[in-house]
Amino acid sequence: HSERVADFAVRIGRLLGLDEPTIVRLRRAGLLHDIGKLSVPNRILDKPGTLTPREWEVAKLHPYYTYQILERVPVFGELAFDASAHHERLDGRGYYRNLPATSLSPSARILCAADHLDALSADRPYRGKLPPEKVVEIMRGERGTGLWPEAVDAAQRILESGNRGIW
Repeated sequence: HSERVADFAVRIGRLLGLDEPTIVRLRRAGLLHDIGKLSVPNRILDKPGTLTPREWEVAKLHPYYTYQILERVPVFGELAFDASAHHERLDGRGYYRNLPATSLSPSARILCAADHLDALSADRPYRGKLPPEKVVEIMRGERGTGLWPEAVDAAQRILESGNRGIW
């Protein structure tokens, strides 16, 4: 999952014209964004059904732990915030910080879209992968409220490019 998120983030970043040092940081953040899931028991991560409210609270803390882990490593400190913001939303209803769009860097916004793209287009314990048309439909529904419009547009271009490698 993290390799696919990193790949999608890099592809979105390049489509948006980010410079190469930013692309490198974005790739690293994508690879490390879910390191906080080490704090979530496998019985929750692999559960095929709906999570209980308590299980959901545990799962929603993984970005917090991502931040805690990465900020302590000097070489990763600069990307800790962006990596841990991958479940934030532009409207401030994300988790774990509930940050509004004005608090999210372009890199954080790209990671949100890349994570969303992979989550929708991959097999999950609770459902199979969705077809590209459905992924685009869902992401476009979140465009501007949950997800950065520019990143959604770039993700759609990636899906429509025929060079997806995910289906």
